[in-house]
Formats: sequence, structure tokens, C-alpha cells
Amino acid sequence: MSFYNDISIIVVSCASGVSPYLEQELVALGFPVAWRGETAVETEGSLEDAMRLNLHLRTGHRVFYMLGEFRARDPDELYERTIRLPWEDYIYPDGYFTVDASTDTPTITNDQFAALRVKDAIADRIRDVCGQRPDSGNEIDGVCVFLHWTGQNAAVYLNTSGGALSRRGYRVASSATPMRESLAAAVVMASGWKGEGHFLNPMCGGATIAIEAAWIAANRAPGLLRQDFSFMHLRGFEMSAWRNLRQQAIAAIKPQIPGRIIASDIDDLAVRASRANAAEAGVEHLIEFDGCDISFSPVPEEALADSVIVINPPYGARLGDAVKLQTTYEEIGNFLKRNAANFRGYVFTANPDLVEMVGLQASRTMPFFNGPLEARLLEYGDYDPGKSNPEAGFSGDASISAT
Repeated sequence: MSFYNDISIIVVSCASGVSPYLEQELVALGFPVAWRGETAVETEGSLEDAMRLNLHLRTGHRVFYMLGEFRARDPDELYERTIRLPWEDYIYPDGYFTVDASTDTPTITNDQFAALRVKDAIADRIRDVCGQRPDSGNEIDGVCVFLHWTGQNAAVYLNTSGGALSRRGYRVASSATPMRESLAAAVVMASGWKGEGHFLNPMCGGATIAIEAAWIAANRAPGLLRQDFSFMHLRGFEMSAWRNLRQQAIAAIKPQIPGRIIASDIDDLAVRASRANAAEAGVEHLIEFDGCDISFSPVPEEALADSVIVINPPYGARLGDAVKLQTTYEEIGNFLKRNAANFRGYVFTANPDLVEMVGLQASRTMPFFNGPLEARLLEYGDYDPGKSNPEAGFSGDASISAT
């Protein structure tokens, strides 16, 4: 339908600290950036553009397409303004939809009540126009609507993604503490690796970082495995347009890459999980797996530019674990000093005390959040402790801003 080409505001959400990398992705895909916040980036485009973003974005969580923005001083005015929008264009009379809300307004203290008023307005509008009232509920297996209401300013969006884009669909086996896929992609992007050199991932766990690195190197769109997006339930959705986007993405995949990706872990269960996940992700032919301690993790002899090491060790979140992990972090430092002269090294951790056990000063620190935990990606480019930068550390005077 013609409204699929209507240009509107598109807001893409992300985890805290990830927005600089999300902005990079949007620019690379040819989208303008209106503003960047801590957990979102605003651009513009059509619903078909939103479909393309859902397919290609690695670091975003959800893609929101704005349907309307208006003044709402109270729940009654919210209802009256929402019911004026042409919901019959987007939701089938016998369809299903859900509404989520985020509110910060003195006239209401309950997000659920605001969502209910929007639900009522949508259902009443479609009943009045079409003679039938659609079903609604809390499940995200239909059209998803999102309300953002701050003060007297309300905006209503289509959540075109539904569930978070970080749920790629390849995680058929899990390690003890898996990293969210979108965060792993951001970490790989922060390392500056673009797939031209070697990529080493000791202590790989379920291989989320290695798989995201392989997808970046192979130019594989992260949404190809996913079978269900919220935009597929919109009235007027054309499967042929979606198939064309997928076919273009598949044609752009590189079958081989110049360097080697090596993922290793001392835990045999983790290695088996990594192999299973890589096979599901379609990159088992691009990743070499090894079951070994980090001290014996394979390092390619041939030197290639743009080669990196990314290590995501345990953080010692439980009482007593940090003491046990001191030796682990010492081994990480020894591995970097002994084997990594031709690599940029990175350690991702949420424990500043354990970082000291690496025995090296980071030349750069980049802030992230792993769930509620404040974390850092620390870059090590010189493995001679005597030549390190004493001013760069976990607190990060040299940090890249996340806002």
C-alpha cells in the first residue's frame, strides 16, 4: 500500500553505551541521523526503510516508526488524539495488537493505564470504521504499538521489530553467562575489526563474539535467521518486498574471508555449544574452535593487518569469585605479552579490580553496560608494561563517550 512509502521519524533503541556504534551503522546504511541519545538514535524513513533496518542493524534493539505526535494533558486527551489516527490502515479488523508504554507525566503514575487508554482508542477507531473490534493483549505476536509520553508531549509509534533484534535465532546452545548478541556486535565494532585480519576470541563461551565477528566479516545481515517481525502483521504488508530485501542481503554475503577467526575455551561444554551455535548461524566454516586453556590458545604465525584479540573473561560477580579469578586475569596479561605482538588486544570486563591483574595499562577504554553492570572494553596496543600509558585505566580519561 502507498503509506508504506510515507516518510516519518524512525527511532532505533539500543543498550546504554552502544549508541555511537548504532549511529555508525545507520550512516553506513545511508540514513541521516537527527540526534543520538544514550539509548536511542533518531533517523527518518518509510516503513519499507524500517523493514531494511530490522534486517541489517547489528547493535539496535527495536525499530520504532512514528505514526503521530501530539499534546496530551491527561488520559482523556490521550485517548481523543490517539483515536484520530488511521489505525484501520495498519491493523486488520480481525487482527491482534498489543500496546507498550513509557510515561513520565504528572497526570498518570501507571504505564499500564496509559497503554490501556491507547488500546481502547485503537480498538474503538477500528470498530467505528470497519464494524469489527480487533483483539488485543500482552503478547508480541501481532502488531506492536508503543506510546512515549513525557510531560504533555505524546508520541505513538509502531514497534516494527516486536521482540528485541538481539535475539538473532542462532543460539541453540548456551554458555553459563552468554553476552547479548547486539552487545557482542558493538564490542567487535569498537575493536575496529572489519574482517581483513585475524580475529582471536579466547575464553569464547558460547562464541557470541566470534559469531558476530564472522557475520561482520562475511557481510551477513543479522536479521536473516529471524522468521517473525512485528511489521509482518501490519495490514498491507507485502511479502514480496520483504523477500526482495532478503534476497539482496543473501547475495551480498561473502563465502570466505581473508583472515582466520579462532575461538577457544577450556570448557569442553562451551566449545560444543560454540560449534552448535556457529553451525546454526551458518558460519561454522569461518570459525576454528579449540578446547584449551588461554595459555595454549592458537595464534596464527602469519601477520595480517587489522588483527585483533577480544577476550570476555568472567567478572567475579559472586562473593569470593573475584579472588579465584585473579590468576585468570594474570594469564590474560601473559598471553597478550607473549603472543600478541601483531594484534590489538581487548578485554571486556565489569570488574576494575581484576583488570589490575592483567599487568598492562590500557591505551584506551570504551564504556558499555552488560545488562545492569557497568563495563569497559579496554584496548591494549603495546604489550611492554614499561611503555604503557599511565593515564588510561578503567575510569577512562581516554574513554569514548557513550552519549
